[in-house]
Amino acid sequence: MLYIFSFDNSNVAEKIALFEETLGIKIPDTYRDFLKKYNGGQTIDAYFDINGESSDIRCFYGFEEQNEYCGFSQLMQDDSFTSAIENGYLPIAEDSWGNSIVIGISELNYGEISFYDHEIDTYNYLCPNFKDFISQIESQEYVPLSIEERIQELKECNSKIQVDDGLVKLWQEEIDELANLKQQKVEL
Repeated sequence: MLYIFSFDNSNVAEKIALFEETLGIKIPDTYRDFLKKYNGGQTIDAYFDINGESSDIRCFYGFEEQNEYCGFSQLMQDDSFTSAIENGYLPIAEDSWGNSIVIGISELNYGEISFYDHEIDTYNYLCPNFKDFISQIESQEYVPLSIEERIQELKECNSKIQVDDGLVKLWQEEIDELANLKQQKVEL
């Protein structure tokens, strides 16, 4: 089950149409429905293990720039995006190591989900469609811990991490960022 902090989905249908026209592609229907409903979004502790490929999902790309790393407009400026399109794939998500989850947009692979390993420049087939892929992602509903709860957890596991002003500031930024987002269970 996938939980996602979705992005603003205002005017997404128009953005999809312009995106398709600009790139000369047709987005598969189930993924198009996902974009219309959620417009991509951030994930926390979302993992998959399919056909020997194991990874996490850091975010699904969307059309709003609420997160500079998860927007199609930023992604389109990268040479790897152009290469993926030329190879018949549209990047739809990324993991914490810079690899991509892609969906097939060519006649040969239309709608199929693959994993692009950027270090060895290979596409590995994962599953036949976006709905199957979403059903295989495991994540939990995020319950934010307060700074005090985080400190207590560190004490309970005898962590050697020093809690200083920098760490507290980082934790507070994360708490504040996620407080402004709405987490949803993805249902297609």
